[in-house]
Amino acid sequence: MSKVRYEEFLLKDIFEPHQGNAIYTKKAIVSNGWEGSVPVISSDTSNNGVLCYISKEYVREKDYIDYPCITWTVDGQAGTLKTRFTPFVPNNHCGYLIPKREDLYLPYLEIVMQPLFYQRAKNSSNKKVGNNQIENLLIRIPVNEQGLPDVNAQKRIADRFLLVEDQKQVLLGKIKELKKIAVILPQEEKIKWSYPLVTDLFYPQGGNAEYTKVWVTENQGDIALYSGTTTGEYARINKADYNGEYLTWCIDGLAGYIMYHNESFSLTCHRGVLLPTEQCVNIDLRYIKYVLEPIFRRRKKGREGDLGKNEYTSLKPIAIKRMKDVIPIPVREDGTYDIDKQRELADKYEQIEEIKESLINRITELTEIVVV
Repeated sequence: MSKVRYEEFLLKDIFEPHQGNAIYTKKAIVSNGWEGSVPVISSDTSNNGVLCYISKEYVREKDYIDYPCITWTVDGQAGTLKTRFTPFVPNNHCGYLIPKREDLYLPYLEIVMQPLFYQRAKNSSNKKVGNNQIENLLIRIPVNEQGLPDVNAQKRIADRFLLVEDQKQVLLGKIKELKKIAVILPQEEKIKWSYPLVTDLFYPQGGNAEYTKVWVTENQGDIALYSGTTTGEYARINKADYNGEYLTWCIDGLAGYIMYHNESFSLTCHRGVLLPTEQCVNIDLRYIKYVLEPIFRRRKKGREGDLGKNEYTSLKPIAIKRMKDVIPIPVREDGTYDIDKQRELADKYEQIEEIKESLINRITELTEIVVV
């Protein structure tokens, strides 16, 4: 196969950029009784950007777009592109690119221009993308021997890209499945087990609301401060509220995920700590983390999202105090908790988590494939 040759074209030489009309708001369309079947496109990237629907009879002729073009979001998630082949009406939050020539394959142009538009949005002081910010973009297009855009080459590259993107979605689904897997080792029959309530062993307590961004800025130090993130520190401050081995959990955001600590640290109000009770004797906290986290995640409340994206859930201390879930803990013949067995099981859980993390990292690498 011969090597594909590319040329760069100014966007304004291959497209006419326009923005829609501010009169097409949902409020105006509903209050004036203009509802119909033609989609009005705005800056919202959900539902393919459709704000509402309007009757064609109430649309100015030049605002009715009935030819293939590419739209972009002016604000909101600014710079998001979408190739459109069916009629629509853009409002002022939607820009659209009218092709100036017939040798352009729009799905290919959407693919190669998308990162350029996002970069323009990122560099914009008001996080908007207007006509003047894009007209001088250089667009890389495969060309034929005459130096003209090669439609067939554009289509081949776009088809290859979409095929890879489909495979990426499959892989991302696998990551989602792996992250959701909570491995619970079978309870060996030869071992005796005890089933205390969570609150038999721990008293759940929220973090300190004093640790605001302003406070943190004024009190920097060497002590780890943890917040609603599932891993890692939020900041470093000059005050420690806890010292030693503890389990903490995320109260809101990605609620229910547990962290093991053996250090000096503090917590914001978005994270809670499980304070050991008098019954919490001969307990391995690493083991408790692995058996308790799936329970906490099941008890969270709120909005979930794929791979943690757009999730906002909560698990407040009061909810834990009301839980009736029990924790399976191996015990010795004398009825005391068997900490040696807990440590052995914790080691096995850690090995499983390392395998899961390795698989997730490998799959993530595959999703980063770039079509050239």
